[in-house]
Amino acid sequence: MSEAPPTDFDTVVFEAASRDESIVVSVGRSGNSLGVELLAEAMELSDAELANRIIKLNTLAHLRSQLALREEWEASHVSVSSAFATAEQVASYEALIDF
Repeated sequence: MSEAPPTDFDTVVFEAASRDESIVVSVGRSGNSLGVELLAEAMELSDAELANRIIKLNTLAHLRSQLALREEWEASHVSVSSAFATAEQVASYEALIDF
């Protein structure tokens, strides 16, 4: 039995990182979480603060994946769900991340 070739859903990755890049999260094209990378600096945070930052960064990466789908669909003249993030929404959320 052979494996199916990878698709964009498997290979396209969206990331979000803290300013010092001590926390980097990645999600797939469909917004599925793929991983979290932590440097030593991140381990100095309290458990609650680390979890909060990971969640915020994961949300940003997910919003970026939604925006990419929106832009692809709009370019193909496909009706786009209002649930997909807009560029303005992604920028607004990104501005809230202050770490």
